[in-house]
Amino acid sequence: MYLLYWSPGSASMAPHGALEEAGARYELALVNTDEGAHRDPAYVKLNPNAKVPTLVVDGKFVMFESAAMVMLIADRHPEARLAPGPDEMARGHFYQWLVYLTNSLQPAMLRFYYPERHTADEGGHEAVKAKAMEEIATLWGRIDQHLAAHGPYLLGERFSAADIPAHMLSTWQQCCPNTYERFPHVKRLADLVAARPAMQRVIRKNG
Repeated sequence: MYLLYWSPGSASMAPHGALEEAGARYELALVNTDEGAHRDPAYVKLNPNAKVPTLVVDGKFVMFESAAMVMLIADRHPEARLAPGPDEMARGHFYQWLVYLTNSLQPAMLRFYYPERHTADEGGHEAVKAKAMEEIATLWGRIDQHLAAHGPYLLGERFSAADIPAHMLSTWQQCCPNTYERFPHVKRLADLVAARPAMQRVIRKNG
C-alpha cells in the first residue's frame, strides 16, 4: 500500500501517474503548499526538504524525489511494463531520460519559477528568468529532435514511466511559452500520454 503526499500542479504528478498506470493500491494525502503545509513540522519530519512529493510504502518506508519514486514503482510492478527489464539495454535509456528530465530540464524550470533562490540581488531576478527560458527552450529542442528521430515516446514505440514526467513538465509552459507549437514532437508525446485512461484520471485530479 502506498501513501503519496501530493499537491496539484507539482512534481507529485509523476509518481501519481506511475501508481495509477501500475494499478497499485494507493492513497493521496494533500499537502496545501499555498498555505505552507509543506513546512509543517510533522511533514518536514517525513521530508526534510519541505517539498512534495513524499512517498510512504507500507506505512514505514519513506522516500522523496519524484524520479526515484517512479523507478521504484516501475520495479515493484513489473507486470505493468512501465520500464524495460533489468536485462534489457533499453533500461539504460529509461534511466537516462528520467535523469535528464529531473536533472537538466526541471532545474532550469525551477530557476524560472524561483529566481530568488539563485541570486541575492532582487534586481537580478529577471536576468535569471531570461537565462532559464533560453536553457529550457534548448533542452526541449533536444528532446524534440530525439522524438522526431526515435519517437513517438522517449523509448521509441514503447510507452514507459519516463514519458509521464515528460508530459508533466510539458504542461509547465509559463517558462516556455507555446511549447507545443514550437516542439511538435513533444506535443505528440504529451497527447499520447494524456490519452491513456490511467493518465486521464490523474490529469483530472490535478486539474
